[in-house]
Order: sequence, then structure tokens, then C-alpha cells
Amino acid sequence: MKAIGKALGQMALYKVGHPAVAATIDSALTNLQSAIALTPKGELVVGVDGEKLIANGRVVGSTAQVPNSVLNLYNRYKLSSLSFRAGLEHADVAALCELAAARADATITSDPKGYLAARGVTRVALSEAVYTKATKKIEEADGAAGDAGGDLDAQIGGISDAISSGSLEKTLMALVEKAVPDPILRAKVIERVLKLLEADIARRVEEVVLPLKKEKKVVENDAARATNVISNMVEGVVVVDEKGKILMMNPTAEQIYGESLAQAAGKTITGKASDEFVVTLASEIETPNDRDVAKDVKTQGAEDTQRTLRASSALVKTEAGKVVGMVTALPDATKHRELQKVQRDFIAHVTHELRAPLSSIRAALEILDTDYRPKMVEDEAKMLAAAIKNSDRLADMVNSILDFSKIESGQMTVHPRECDAYEFTKEAVDSLLPWAQKKKVTLGLAPAPAGIRPVAADAPRTVQVLVNLLSNALKFTPAGGRIDVALAPRVENGLSFVELSVSDTGPGIPKAEQGRIFEKFVQIASGESHVGGTGLGLSIAKALVHLQKGRMWIDSDVGKGARFYFTLPVYVTGATDVPARAKPAGRPWWKSLFGLFKK
Repeated sequence: MKAIGKALGQMALYKVGHPAVAATIDSALTNLQSAIALTPKGELVVGVDGEKLIANGRVVGSTAQVPNSVLNLYNRYKLSSLSFRAGLEHADVAALCELAAARADATITSDPKGYLAARGVTRVALSEAVYTKATKKIEEADGAAGDAGGDLDAQIGGISDAISSGSLEKTLMALVEKAVPDPILRAKVIERVLKLLEADIARRVEEVVLPLKKEKKVVENDAARATNVISNMVEGVVVVDEKGKILMMNPTAEQIYGESLAQAAGKTITGKASDEFVVTLASEIETPNDRDVAKDVKTQGAEDTQRTLRASSALVKTEAGKVVGMVTALPDATKHRELQKVQRDFIAHVTHELRAPLSSIRAALEILDTDYRPKMVEDEAKMLAAAIKNSDRLADMVNSILDFSKIESGQMTVHPRECDAYEFTKEAVDSLLPWAQKKKVTLGLAPAPAGIRPVAADAPRTVQVLVNLLSNALKFTPAGGRIDVALAPRVENGLSFVELSVSDTGPGIPKAEQGRIFEKFVQIASGESHVGGTGLGLSIAKALVHLQKGRMWIDSDVGKGARFYFTLPVYVTGATDVPARAKPAGRPWWKSLFGLFKK
């Protein structure tokens, strides 16, 4: 049976004529021929009775020893036995294996006996033998016992009444009373008999339950192993109800699904199927307790996408057909990496080449503004101011793209040094005070708390982070609003940090959008209707904080403004100042920052 199971496992990968399949069929044939030779009539009948494996009427093992693929053959065609007869050949076993490995919708499965007959198989039979233990002598003995029933009742007297009551306890009492006349001894005997009976019942129950416990443990272990394999392959989790509607998603699943939980909740999971998504779902999500669950699986999505995903994944099975692992490969991974590198190089080259002409344009505009503004009419002066402003905006965009390109390619480096956090924070605030005054927004820096310690940070890069946060706050805070910057000590996981915060009185950011604001090229529609920029500022800011061993997050409610936080580690005396560089490994660290992967 194990050899047949191994052949069926090979047939899941190869056709029946493949050398690997032929070798396993030959192995099964050799074992069957040896077993048949031991039978007195040249016929081996293998049956399944509950948890028992029976050969020619004798229990030879348990079904736990039989591969699942062979048991599926019995269950699928509702077989009570398989008969193998003398003269068995390779073609006979091969035909049986083909029948067992056939798809559920194949035509041969509708008439298995007819299929074997059409193949000329006469030495393999399905469900032809049923063994019983009834004999003529037993039947005669039963008849004789029935005739003597009247005399038996007269001989055993009161015991007969106890037996008729159907009570085991009364019957034992009657037997002991007849055998032991002394009441004192009788009580002791009854006590011992009941203990023996209790122990015997417990032993017999354990004998019956033990195979069930073992089988249950096998099922639990198989389920746990399959679950662990799958859970280690994926990070995203989507929870649905019995109708397939989304109830819960973790952040990784939101990134894969392309929608936040707030947007996807209540939608059917299969409704997302497209060229980019493939959804595979059990046809019956509920688990009934009175019947077998439907094993059908519904798959929705583009055919090409389904084919690509199937081609890039392979299950790892044992010879018994149990799943123990999975192998997954990214198709054309080398080509994918090459295209990413070409894209990064192209962006870096183009933005770098834009700097030279942009600098010339800016210089020319400054000369015009210095030498000719007094001679210009009002409209001409406005046009010149707009040109200068737009050239500055374009320069900021080019610098942002270059910075992001460096981060993405792993070329961005920071140099942490011992710094006074309050000093570089004040520098960032002072640089934006004119803009705040022009917009009539109050920009304030709270005094440094007593005992605030120096931090290990790259001061210019940290000023860049603060300027980005303050610029965003100024863009979205209306006239008459307020922006506050503050420092505070913070301890995380036993390590000391300085926490910097930038809070505003703008329109705030919805909870559903807060997970996306640190993604590249993302701008949230909030506050002023037209806010310029590349959508890279917060992505770069978070990356720079990460390189300095800190972290950044947001706290906001709609209508109550937004507060951005980030931390920097406290400087440790004697620590070596080592430049930190982004490392674009197989799974780039920056993708974790920008929400593309879970950390």
C-alpha cells in the first residue's frame, strides 16, 4: 500500500509512462506478487474497516500506516476492498494507479469497474469480497441455548430476575449473594468486584479511544504544520465573514490589497480580482459539524496572472502526500532587478542634468530682479516674482528626487555626531519664521526641558527633516493658526531618546489616510486645494530619521490639526561615530519605511 501511495505521489508530477513512476509501480508490483504467493488461493483481498487494515480477513495494521492517497481511493469510490489475483502484471497496477490519480471531473471516475474492464484488467477487482465469521456450529449452538432457556431460568432462580432487569449492578449483587452467604464477606467481595469492573471498563475505553487520540493528534499536527508553512510564507492577513466580506486587515494586507480597511470593510474579497490580483477562496467558508465540507476552491483573476503565480510556486510533500512546505520563486527576478536599476539610474541622471540649466535660469532671474525690478511695471514685476518662485519650487523638486534616488539605491549617508537638539531645532524654526509671518501663522519653539541631553545626529540632515515637517505644517495651516515645536525626553525599550514634535492647527489627517502619508509620491487632499511638491518629503524625512536610529509617526484627528513626532538617540560618551548608510538588500529597508513591506 505504501508503494502504491508513492506511485500516486509521483503521478502528481509525471505521467504514468515516466521512468520514475514506472519504477515505483514495479516496486508495488513486486510486493503484491510476494504477498499473493503467500495466500492459499492465490488472491489477496485488502480492505478497510474503520481504523483497521484487513488482509484476507485478518487485521494486519491500521489506516494510519496507509498513505492518504490510497485511503482516498477507498473513500472516493466507496470501496470495501481491493482484490489482487495471481498473475498480476505491471499494466494492471498502472491502470489502478491511473484510476486513483484521475481528476474528479474525469469520465473514467464515473464507472471505475468499467474502466478497468476496458483496459483488460482481470487480476484487480473492486469491492468483491466481504468476510464474515458466522459458522454453522455457532448457529446450532445458539438454537440449542434458546431451547434450554426455560431450564436455565429455573436453575439460577433469583439471578434470572436480576438479569431481566437489565441492571449490571443488580446482576453482580445477585451473583455475589449466591456465591457468598456471609453478609460481611459479601460486602467486601462486592467492593473488590466493582473496583475490578471499573478498572476493566476504563482499560477497554482507553483501548478504544487511544487510536482515536492518535489519529486526532496526526490531524492536528498536519493542520499545524500546513498552517505554519503558510503563515511563514505570507505577512498579510485578511479576515472575512461566512459570506466572504472583509472584516479585518492588517497593514501589510492593506498594502497588497491596495485599499485601507476603512475603504475595504464590508466588500466581498473576490470583488478585487483584476490583472494585478488573484483571489483564491474556499467555496464553503463555514465548517459544518454534521457532514464533510465542500472541497471546491474558487479562483478569480486574470488567466495570465493565475498562470504566472502557479508557475512560480511548488508544494513540498511527503511520500504519503502530506504538505510539509512550499518553494516560491519570483519569475524573471534578475530582469526585474535590472529594470529597477535602469529606472533609478535614469531618474538620477535626468535630475542631475537638470540642475545645471536650472541654476543658470535662477541666476539670470536674480540679475533681472536686482537690476531691472525698479524699472518694471506692476504686471512685469509679478511675472518675474512668479518665475523666481517657480524656479525655487522646481529646484526643491529636483533635490527631493535626487535625495530619494540616493535613499532607494543605498547611497544616502548620514554622519551622527554629538549635537544639541535645541540648537538645530531653533535653526530650522528661524529659517521659516519669515514665511510664517507672511502667512500670518504663529510659529513657536517651546523652551528646552531641564536636563535635556545631547543627541547622536547628523545636524544638517535633521534640520532638513524639521524644515520638511514645518513646511508641510505651514502649507496646511490657515492664516491665524499656530504651529508649535517642542522637545521632550523619551525612553523606549530601555534606551534613551529625545522626542521632537511639530504640531499645527490645520484641518488634520483622517485615520484611514495616516498609513499612506509616508509613502512615496503620495499627497493627501487636505487643507488648501493646491499644494505643490513631489510627495516625497515625508518619505525622505522618515528615511533620514531611520538612518539615525530613530523613528517617526503621526497623531491626528480631522478638524483638530496634526502632530508629527520623531525621535533621536541620546549621545553615549565614548561611542564611535560611524556613518550610517542605506542598504538596498534583497528586501530593501526603505520599502519597510514607505509601507511596501511590514517591518
